[in-house]
Amino acid sequence: MENKISKEIFVGKIRKYLNNFEIFSGDGKFGDETLGKFYTLYAELLEWNKKINITRITDENEFIKKHIVDSAFLLKILDENSKSVMDIGSGAGFPGIILNIFNPSLNIISVESIFKKCNFQKSVTRKLNLYNFCCLNLNAFLYNDFNNIDAITTRAAFNVKELTRFIESINLTKSANLYLFLSKISEAEEIKNFGYTTKKVSIDKILFYKTDYDADNNSGSRLIAKFRTSPVFSP
Repeated sequence: MENKISKEIFVGKIRKYLNNFEIFSGDGKFGDETLGKFYTLYAELLEWNKKINITRITDENEFIKKHIVDSAFLLKILDENSKSVMDIGSGAGFPGIILNIFNPSLNIISVESIFKKCNFQKSVTRKLNLYNFCCLNLNAFLYNDFNNIDAITTRAAFNVKELTRFIESINLTKSANLYLFLSKISEAEEIKNFGYTTKKVSIDKILFYKTDYDADNNSGSRLIAKFRTSPVFSP
């Protein structure tokens, strides 16, 4: 698929969605330079997709809504004190790259088990001059250094049972926030009520938002649940 839409139209569509959903930076609205990087991201993805299947979503409207805007909702709930964010199973970089474009000062660690997708992330973030981004080609369950991680997010990597297993496996030495993209409040309750043995997990905040692009969710309603986690130390 060729990238035929102009940069100005592409940026205008993103700005419209951000304004409609009141997604802003700490200092206000995002400028053309920032939003223009999403056009570069999209163009690079189309080029890579000609040779390697990185994502099935290549239509510009679908890409803007399902990848850019959906990822951007995390900005509405992300703790302002978070300096280092780990993105688990981000595929082509969602929400990790999206977060880093909006906030280049964030230290983003993307953990992606599929080699070609991790390579895409490395290539496009170099092109976008995102110096605080790194991608690790690794199974998330094998990562064990969470000392400097303030927040962990995952958008589509696991189902609820896998999420509870992953949370239990995290080797925490300090408190950290989890931001999980979910479809139902019952999923957040199931995650909270799991019998964790190594940590305490509680729901801190839930952001509900409506979409017109989730074919698997008839209500069109999604949520991001923020959990507080802290290690349980043996006496």
